[in-house]
Amino acid sequence: MLNASRGLLLVISILATACGGGNSNSGVFNFGGGNNGGLGTGNGMNTLAVIVDGGPVAAGGTVNTLFTTVTICAPGSTTACQTVDHVQVDTASTGFRVIGSVLGSGLTPAQLPQANDGNGNLLDECVQFADGYSWGTVRTADLIIGSGTVAATPIHVLGDAEAPPVPASCITGPDENTVQAFGANAILGIGNFLTDCGMACETSAIAGTYYACSSNAGCQSIAVPVTQQLQNPVSLFAADNNGVVLSLPSVTAPGTAVNGTLIFGIETQSNNALGNAQIYTLDPNYATLSTLYQGTQFGSSFLDAGSDGYFFTDATIPTCTDGPAFYCPASTVMLNATIQGTNGVMAAIAFAVDNADVDFATNAVALPNLAGPTSGTATDSFDWGLPFFYGRSVYVAFEAGSPAGVTGPWVGF
Repeated sequence: MLNASRGLLLVISILATACGGGNSNSGVFNFGGGNNGGLGTGNGMNTLAVIVDGGPVAAGGTVNTLFTTVTICAPGSTTACQTVDHVQVDTASTGFRVIGSVLGSGLTPAQLPQANDGNGNLLDECVQFADGYSWGTVRTADLIIGSGTVAATPIHVLGDAEAPPVPASCITGPDENTVQAFGANAILGIGNFLTDCGMACETSAIAGTYYACSSNAGCQSIAVPVTQQLQNPVSLFAADNNGVVLSLPSVTAPGTAVNGTLIFGIETQSNNALGNAQIYTLDPNYATLSTLYQGTQFGSSFLDAGSDGYFFTDATIPTCTDGPAFYCPASTVMLNATIQGTNGVMAAIAFAVDNADVDFATNAVALPNLAGPTSGTATDSFDWGLPFFYGRSVYVAFEAGSPAGVTGPWVGF
């Protein structure tokens, strides 16, 4: 049976949290996992092939996880480079993170300069999940993402052997610094925000985020300028940099690999025109919208390709006895909900919930009706995970621009 797990909810602990992190916000991210497989083929210079498959072998097999391939280089080098496959694509986080143990075939972490705080102390970062944490160095790298290139941008190397001991304020359970625990070789965060913590981390030292570390004083939480924080890589492209469009084919039953396309830019080329899609604006501080479900308004809802199912609260649907993170109704349940943007635009969404145990027994990697309850700390959220994206082209507009004449952040479908 596949080792399926919901996208891991990462919360940077500040008063203003957001899905991803922005210039005036900080982050809620979702990570998932997934086994080796080929990549699909994108069409056009501003596209990148993406695939849902079983993920890297070391992860042990997961489901509903979207992957691509990214090349990492030492700054300015064309030879000290490594192409990393099974990089998870996440529309609800910001920045590029790679497992340190994955590097070493053409590029080592030591070849990437480590960032510092300007006072000679090295810069490290913590990311905290609902069920654990990751810790590692902040380093500078060039990224090649399809035809897009990003020069000398901060990245996060998780489990870097050169990272200092983990500060106590970072630890929130077991560490997730390996491919097996993390479920992917790396993660490409291309959510609505431009940085992973924003002004909140620039103006305050926030435990569980950025740290300055020295051999004498250990690691201390510090404020970090937005320019030194992890950046949204697509926003740094020379063109097609105001958002992305994720296009996946329809999946109606548990199945094998799903090939799709990530398109860079919105309304910048003929292949990313808005067409008949509707725009749903998001809360500018939290990148959330509303979902009306069974008479309850979930005001902190979001679309997230990094979550492997729908996650919402419904006490009438039984959870699985062997895995309460998922729902296991006796038979498929047909449901409806209404998504509403802050601009008042609404969409009625029909979806289904399967018995997760039955789904997992198929050993399929694409499960269109996988769902589970939200965690105890996220009861006001409705997480529209990867199953929502099947059969849709979903637009993710970045906060800094106004694609289609509408100021971001927004989503469209």
